[in-house]
Amino acid sequence: MEIWLETSNLSAVQKAYQMGVLHGVATNPTIAARSGLALEDLLQKLLKTQKGPVTAQVVSAKAEAMIQQGLALAAFSERINVKVPVTREGLQAIYELSQKKIPVIATSVFDLNQTLLAARSGASYISPNFSHICEADQDGIEVLRSMVHLLQHYGYSAKILAASLRSTQQAQECCALGVHALTLNETLFDEYVTDHPMTLKALKSFECDWKTAAKSKLI
Repeated sequence: MEIWLETSNLSAVQKAYQMGVLHGVATNPTIAARSGLALEDLLQKLLKTQKGPVTAQVVSAKAEAMIQQGLALAAFSERINVKVPVTREGLQAIYELSQKKIPVIATSVFDLNQTLLAARSGASYISPNFSHICEADQDGIEVLRSMVHLLQHYGYSAKILAASLRSTQQAQECCALGVHALTLNETLFDEYVTDHPMTLKALKSFECDWKTAAKSKLI
């Protein structure tokens, strides 16, 4: 299970990286715009802060422009994963970029049809927007379960990267389903790594017991 942190906050990225749990950093046009930095400056800082991949999204609606933007992003760093929305035009861009061995994340995915099409087009990751699926009166977990099953059943190499989660419970359910990767925003990541109260209770008990132990030169 991969954990991607969705943010432009370099301090948050560094802390997650130092825990050893971070796979990569996810951005989108909204995050990039809010950072106040030029995209190339933001990407450079995110690449420097941690050693994993960083995502960046094309912003055109037309295949030809998507392809050119994807090529430019990939040329910026071999660690860039290009995000492309799953539309008719986007599928053409996904195919062309993947044929050039550029890792592509198929994004804005909401149903099984898009999952199949993105996998067929050569996407490395398929990123369903979990919260929006749920808001459309669908059972988000069952939709993701079907996506995972489809990829496994037909032997596609693409991974499911679940995005837009709202709670640690949803993250746990994704793990139980066998979802390959999660994108967590800063708030949800902080909740996800919060110390478990029973662990803290156990540590307190160990600390009290250690005070009665024979003196040690080791610890």
